[in-house]
Amino acid sequence: MNLSDVEARLGRDRTVLLTLLVLSLLASLCWAGLVLGGLVLSSQPLAEATATAVTAAAAANGPATGAATTAPSLAYQAAQLALVFLTWAGLCTALMLPLASRATVLFARLAGDRAAQRARRCTALFVLGYLGAWTGFALLAAIAQWTLHESAPSGAVRHPLLLGLIMVAAGVYQWTPAKHACLEHCRAPLPGILAGWRDGLAGALGRGAAHARQCLGCCWLLMLLLLATGPDNPAAIAVVGLFVLAEIRLASGHLIACAGGLALLAMGTRLLFP
Repeated sequence: MNLSDVEARLGRDRTVLLTLLVLSLLASLCWAGLVLGGLVLSSQPLAEATATAVTAAAAANGPATGAATTAPSLAYQAAQLALVFLTWAGLCTALMLPLASRATVLFARLAGDRAAQRARRCTALFVLGYLGAWTGFALLAAIAQWTLHESAPSGAVRHPLLLGLIMVAAGVYQWTPAKHACLEHCRAPLPGILAGWRDGLAGALGRGAAHARQCLGCCWLLMLLLLATGPDNPAAIAVVGLFVLAEIRLASGHLIACAGGLALLAMGTRLLFP
């Protein structure tokens, strides 16, 4: 092995190490954001009660005062929706980014083999494409939660029929070929990364988004189960996170997915037919 080969190998190893450090830092920051978001969301009932009292007082004082409070009320709602979105985005990043570490490291090594001088930028764009797809999912989930919740302290959805339908759908989906195809991609991402490989920065961004689509296909209904508790409930996050981790990392992941599907189907049926 000549000197140039050794330097190229060291460059690839530095890229992989830097990638792992950045992923760990991002995940840690998002977990810290989830804790902070939970503390802020837990204070919402008092703020909502205050806003309701102010609105009622304005209505009693006359239309002029009521009109003056319309803009602050809309601003308050927009701020709360933004907070819910940030909580969902932090949740998706904290849960899914560590699970994408294997695919990211594989991509970093491949990018280093093909273009060592651009390996770090390509890897960063791969992660950005991955997070971009999950951010879109977080926005949709935040809108759904904001629309359906009943002012619970955690923003939880309190519609047993809807939650039962989500559980039944998630349970059935755990047995479908689409679920297991996406799960296999997450368990062994190398063939999927190589299949659509394109050199360049745009190709890296597209590969990250494509990998995220497979992960979404595997986990999106499981993530929507958090509508039942709100995205800042640590116990629910732990249950969903450990289940997804077991599916992807354990040797019997496909069997675990099917067993979880049966459990979700049973719980959803119990909610639909109490």
